[in-house]
Amino acid sequence: MRDEEDVMSAITEQGMSRRNFLAGMAGVAGLAAAGLAGCSPAGGSKEASGSAGSGLPEKWDGEYDVIVCGGGGSGLTAAYSALENGAEKVLVLEKAAACGGTTALAEGAVQASGTQWQKEIAGVTDDSAELHKKFWLTDAEGIVKEDLVECMAKNAPDNLKWMADNFNITFSNVFGCYPTPYMKDEYMRDRIHLITDASDETKTGGVVWTTNAQKAVEEKGGEIQTNTEVTDIYQDETGTVVGVAAGKKNYKANKGVVFAMASIDHNEEMAFRYDQQQYWDLKTQFVATAETNTGDGIRIGMAHGADSAFHGAVDLILQTWSYTNNQNPEIPYILIDQRGNRFVREDTTYAFHCRAMFNAAMAQGGIDGCTYMLMDSKMTTADAKCAWSDNAKDGAKTREAALADGSMVQADTLEGLAEKLGMSGANLKATVDAWNAACAAGEDAAYGRKVQLTALDTAPYYAWKTQNTNIGSIGGLIIDTDARILDVDGNPIPHLYGGGVNTAGWLGPYYPGSGTCLQGALNWGRIAGASAAASK
Repeated sequence: MRDEEDVMSAITEQGMSRRNFLAGMAGVAGLAAAGLAGCSPAGGSKEASGSAGSGLPEKWDGEYDVIVCGGGGSGLTAAYSALENGAEKVLVLEKAAACGGTTALAEGAVQASGTQWQKEIAGVTDDSAELHKKFWLTDAEGIVKEDLVECMAKNAPDNLKWMADNFNITFSNVFGCYPTPYMKDEYMRDRIHLITDASDETKTGGVVWTTNAQKAVEEKGGEIQTNTEVTDIYQDETGTVVGVAAGKKNYKANKGVVFAMASIDHNEEMAFRYDQQQYWDLKTQFVATAETNTGDGIRIGMAHGADSAFHGAVDLILQTWSYTNNQNPEIPYILIDQRGNRFVREDTTYAFHCRAMFNAAMAQGGIDGCTYMLMDSKMTTADAKCAWSDNAKDGAKTREAALADGSMVQADTLEGLAEKLGMSGANLKATVDAWNAACAAGEDAAYGRKVQLTALDTAPYYAWKTQNTNIGSIGGLIIDTDARILDVDGNPIPHLYGGGVNTAGWLGPYYPGSGTCLQGALNWGRIAGASAAASK
């Protein structure tokens, strides 16, 4: 297994950067005026039951209406939303030396249905928020709060228009993701919008969002402090959040505090406790999110009685970009476990088959388990997105490096390949024979694969020890449709709000395709800022 520096070096050799490859990722009074759908259920809200925190500071080092903790896409969106909804003084506190976070590293894909760009670019005229909701709910496998998913789907098209209007953004491409085995065809549409700077269409990606949003926040009077780590919150005797501790300074928030500090991506201790797949990725795979993503908001919130949920991780096979974009060609391969058996339908949205890879690895080898991508000589002439193809920049060089470091093995026969992998040659050959027969029949009866039914029948054969690239963990603080953070009894903690992947309840156990996280960052950041600004 190559270490992180070697992996990133190989990525760079392919002409890719973190920003280029990472995907793949609206509420109370005043929200309707902001153009957000009314997501709140009728009947009002429950009062918080949380207890007050520790003693308040003797003096405050600054006083604001709204304090946003985290300067990534969701945090900057929350700050702007708070400002446009009546908050006069807004402070953004960012732990890193610059704003942006993982959003600035992302490909810049945002999911939405029924937008002008979906109609004009992709030619999709029959989509709806209801279909989008059903798509997200299906991929969530029942492990989400339906009202949160409905809120996201309903607001998504207006969120993109709002982003375009306020952050000088347009969308230059609209593409689709791949289904899961149980997804209904009627729910599938091309919904993934690629962020592009409206003034310079050569600039794309999440960094366009964060750069333009930061400028918009500052022009609207928002204050941004970098190199400032939030370490705690303050609550008064009623349990209402009234401020934050940041280093040796304390800042008062009269209306609300928004947590937008990402998830537990690089927090090994919290991953060990709450998220097996994230822990496995940290120990054996490659985590490519911002190093500052250590779950600070989640840890602080839980210490003050906030409820939480954790599921899995957003993983992809970066070296081949497998099944990330339905506009891209796919290379011929099958996935096998350590016994030489197929275990998943490969042409599913990337995080679905990566979760299956994690489960197969654990089932056969525990923490040291692995899976393999099995290919034949067609791999060397595959699309340029395959790292080892001769069509890729330095592809042959990269292939030779993988063979030299042992992450890839090659043999002229399947039996010879199996011997190098320490598995039964007869079993591996039986697996490949069954696959080739399915390709000849035009039907994968075992798993239902439909894309790239190409026989693996031409020596030499190759097996690459797969390495997941992790672009975020799934889990955080539970919110309601006003982005209020809830305590363990389901009551909102007064004046505490959450945005982006700091929150949970709207993502299931794997990632349902590029653009879901960035829509979550946009939707919940926008709602959190407006909710905080409107609070009493």
